[in-house]
Amino acid sequence: MKTFSQLLLLGLLLQACFADHRVDVGLPKEYEACCGLQPVDFKHSNGSIYMPNVFTPNGDGINDLFYPFISDEILEVQGFTILSASGDTVIFSRPTVLYDRLNEFAWNGLRRDGTLYRGRFKYGMRAISKDFKLRLLEGEACSVLCEPGTKELKVKKGCFYPIQAGGNGKAGKVDSTLTNKETDCLK
Repeated sequence: MKTFSQLLLLGLLLQACFADHRVDVGLPKEYEACCGLQPVDFKHSNGSIYMPNVFTPNGDGINDLFYPFISDEILEVQGFTILSASGDTVIFSRPTVLYDRLNEFAWNGLRRDGTLYRGRFKYGMRAISKDFKLRLLEGEACSVLCEPGTKELKVKKGCFYPIQAGGNGKAGKVDSTLTNKETDCLK
């Protein structure tokens, strides 16, 4: 019969043996096509529009909302629509984007039934410049949920997040020198 001390020592040895043999989950299939496939900076007349290609709608205040970032030369964004990856289902739609009310007009990752959307999706909108030129913008991006296996997206080349929207003369463009600030979500 083993003593308590022997059992404790055996338990510690087993922990040490298996601690370095954790299984890496790997990037979930829904996120394999994320990042780098679509442009994120669009030119329009004298203005520019930045569309992130990744966002993490987990409510932590970092990269939670998906919407176009515009320069001062863009007058309005109309018909902002999010579609499923196959393009056959409208997930979210707003007739315009009101930047002073983003919580209502940006997409927070929720489907109409209140569940979070996961993976690749398509977006479309019309941008009107201050010189009244119209441009249709379309592309793809990913809604990434905070789950095991997504750590690759922290540093994957071509991943651009909402928080990387440029400022200081770079409005409406990505600033790739900014980090995505995802410290807890992508794991």
